[in-house]
Amino acid sequence: MQRSLGVLSLLILLPLALPASEFDWLVREFSRESGARQTHIPLFGLVRFAVAASHPAGTSELRLAIFEHANLEPRRFGELTDALTDRNWKPMVRVRSRNGESTNIYAQTDGKNLRLLITSLDRDDATFVQVRVRPEQLMKLVDDHTASR
Repeated sequence: MQRSLGVLSLLILLPLALPASEFDWLVREFSRESGARQTHIPLFGLVRFAVAASHPAGTSELRLAIFEHANLEPRRFGELTDALTDRNWKPMVRVRSRNGESTNIYAQTDGKNLRLLITSLDRDDATFVQVRVRPEQLMKLVDDHTASR
């Protein structure tokens, strides 16, 4: 009986001891530096479950954080996202506009999968998206879409 309680306690407390994911760390640090709070998206947990269960276009994981009224310069936004992504994330796309918009796309291999991290700042709104996809299914979707045009 005591052993069962010990195992149950370990299972309950283990998630509390695990470090936060890179995505959570990035979102938390952006919030701290910009002073903005993450916008709650109703039923998004259900959306994440549906993506994990059905794998649309080869996607097996979806993370999303949206901030409104973020007070951060575009230059600092790029510096922050670069600093908070570890060396395993490779920058693929960087777009900066004169009117204060900034988008960065990072990639990381994860076995046969590809993890993508997209960070975007549009004046005072920021969006962070992380997905895990199967590259061949993603390319098939892109090819099908361009063929239908």
